[in-house]
Amino acid sequence: MDYQPYLPPITLRKVFGKECSPSPSSSEITAWRVFNFESEHLIQSQLPVEKAECSNNLIPPPHGSLSKPNSGRYALWDVLAWGNDTYDSVQKGLHLVCEKYLDMSSPYHLQWLELLMACFEAAQEQFPILTHYQDSWPVRDFAKMYLKNKVGSNKAKVKMRNRTTDND
Repeated sequence: MDYQPYLPPITLRKVFGKECSPSPSSSEITAWRVFNFESEHLIQSQLPVEKAECSNNLIPPPHGSLSKPNSGRYALWDVLAWGNDTYDSVQKGLHLVCEKYLDMSSPYHLQWLELLMACFEAAQEQFPILTHYQDSWPVRDFAKMYLKNKVGSNKAKVKMRNRTTDND
């Protein structure tokens, strides 16, 4: 049997000088913008949606699609980083706005555009923090998830009712 000595990884034995440091290049570093919603200039500048969309100060939507963050997508809770109280109050308020303006039996992609626009406007009036986001993407994402869950639970209820009537 051959004996082979155990050697720790090369990075523990190699010493890098400052000129050849293995740090990532500037193109590999992702910059995170931190937005302070309590700052005076954001609270006072509640522009109409049409004017606000032209501004460079709006928070862009995250890359990827909503939900399943472990497969390259994002979680709304993580991306918004609002804290429990703000997130919960906005979520509950947007659920009520969705129930008022949207068809709760249809998923997001089957909603009428006029109803979606009315929902977005009502959401921004109720929660001015949402005016700081480009194309109202948090409203869209909250509505997508809420409608997805509502439609799914309605289908499950119908399926359960059908099972109980079939057994009788």
